[in-house]
Amino acid sequence: MLKIMVKPEGHGTHAVFWGDKPVAFGLSLDEAENCSTFLRASLRVHRTHKLPGALNRRV
Repeated sequence: MLKIMVKPEGHGTHAVFWGDKPVAFGLSLDEAENCSTFLRASLRVHRTHKLPGALNRRV
């Protein structure tokens, strides 16, 4: 699984990276943190929705 992180860009702006790919840039620190939190939560929901199908295949 790729790591989601916030890195400073310069001039007071920040970027959100997923692995080594930039997802969003030119954000304030608060906006970048909110974006990374949203990405993590959406991935968690995506994995949770996959779980029932995976459990059914095991039986």
